[in-house]
Amino acid sequence: MIDKFEEQLHQDLHQFLQSMKEIDARLPECPDVEEKWEQIAKAYIPDGIREFNDFPSASLGWMMYIGMAAMQLNRKGYYMTKMN
Repeated sequence: MIDKFEEQLHQDLHQFLQSMKEIDARLPECPDVEEKWEQIAKAYIPDGIREFNDFPSASLGWMMYIGMAAMQLNRKGYYMTKMN
């Protein structure tokens, strides 16, 4: 059930951002962050789901912000060192 929700959310968000001309059709790939994503998501999901009904934009925005932070830390070489 969570997998279906995640896939649908991914598709909807991708389509929305494309329609706003905020992203390209091809999504970037980052396998080293994807390997740690489950650990990061487990820490966030309980709060994100609880707040989603009242604050859907904020809940999704926080998750995107976490993703951006992970990518920035990965660029600096910090992320993989600290998460291992």
